[in-house]
Amino acid sequence: MTKKPKAIIIMKVGPHNKMSLEEIILSKQKEQQEHKVHFWGYSGVFCTPKKTQEFCKWAKETYQEEPTLILLETKSSYESNIGFIKKYSTDNINFQNFSKPVQLQGAQYSFVAKNMKKTTIKLSDYTVVSGKNNGQPLDKHLRFRINKSFAQLNQKFHTDSPQISVYSATLVPPYAIWLKEE
Repeated sequence: MTKKPKAIIIMKVGPHNKMSLEEIILSKQKEQQEHKVHFWGYSGVFCTPKKTQEFCKWAKETYQEEPTLILLETKSSYESNIGFIKKYSTDNINFQNFSKPVQLQGAQYSFVAKNMKKTTIKLSDYTVVSGKNNGQPLDKHLRFRINKSFAQLNQKFHTDSPQISVYSATLVPPYAIWLKEE
């Protein structure tokens, strides 16, 4: 990465429903052509849309730049029902229709981003923001079942973790949304 993003949301991603990660990335690039942004679906208790929106607003105010979504490849495959999501909400109260259906498999939520590209990053350049591991080096935190995290650039830790290849995208308002299939 030439310019290190100051605030990131990192998420482990991999093959999904018999689609390789490369095929998924291509589908998201096509989605951006149709919607001007792409939607990266996820589930779980980490980085819920409200917390994501708050983190992104804080990051924008603090660093005067939109945060970056970092997608870290994992080889484990995930199976769920393939389907198109028709409705979304920015507040989990008022739902509206996507202008065109969006393919998101088994997701409760979605990040909203644009300009996906392949790049490199050093996890040890970042520290966790929020939660019980707040302030810990990201490379020590993102292990085992932890698959998503908020983080910020921090130069005080100087561990020697290697540069790794990742996909990155710029998060854009509303940053994260709730999804509904109906």
